[in-house]
Amino acid sequence: MKVQENPLEELSQLTGGLAHEIRNPLSTLRVNLKLLAEDLRELDVENDTVRRSLLRIDAMHNEVRRLSNILDDFVRFVAMHQLALATHDLNKVVAQLIEFFEPQAANAKVRIMTHFCSDPLKCRLDANLVKQAFLNLFLNAQQAMPNGGDLMVRTCRAGNQARADISDTGIGIDEANLGRIFDAYFSTKKGGVGLGLAMSRRIIREHAGDIRAESQPGKGSNFSITLPLYEPSSGEVRA
Repeated sequence: MKVQENPLEELSQLTGGLAHEIRNPLSTLRVNLKLLAEDLRELDVENDTVRRSLLRIDAMHNEVRRLSNILDDFVRFVAMHQLALATHDLNKVVAQLIEFFEPQAANAKVRIMTHFCSDPLKCRLDANLVKQAFLNLFLNAQQAMPNGGDLMVRTCRAGNQARADISDTGIGIDEANLGRIFDAYFSTKKGGVGLGLAMSRRIIREHAGDIRAESQPGKGSNFSITLPLYEPSSGEVRA
């Protein structure tokens, strides 16, 4: 019998199989709820019993969707990341993400302000994964400002590291919870799954970096990410 050397790899494989077994009945439930709702709508929709039944079907359909989303988030969290590393300027990676996120922020009345390091911050990154880590922080900041506010993104060089600070003017985090926000499945938000910040920390650590949080309740929070700077060799193609 072959012994799995990496426990996380074994967990990832088991999760993939389990997710497949769960997705099948969820898909069947989704289809049958839709068909049942269509059948009921052919009856008298003004009938109180029919109307109540449709509301219950809609509630069940939402729960199936929620369970499916939780499953997808869990699979992404447990999955082994095969890093596609290349040399990137962290300034450009973050700027591209901000351009993508800006319409959503504007819709939520969140103003984005930036101050990028004047020098390139060359790092060895899987750009897509790093963008996902930052996007989770942007979404977290947006959710902390339900009535709008300011999202500030700054980058700088800190010794032999690139540093990015993501600050918001949101509700802040209680000191009692600050030490737990990166734990998987810890969330203070209603309906929150609690994997976003945990995923961000995992991605940053996979890049040999670090992430820290500071917060003042009622004033906002700041997340600091540091990643190792990379000095490319003379023959390397620069991104």
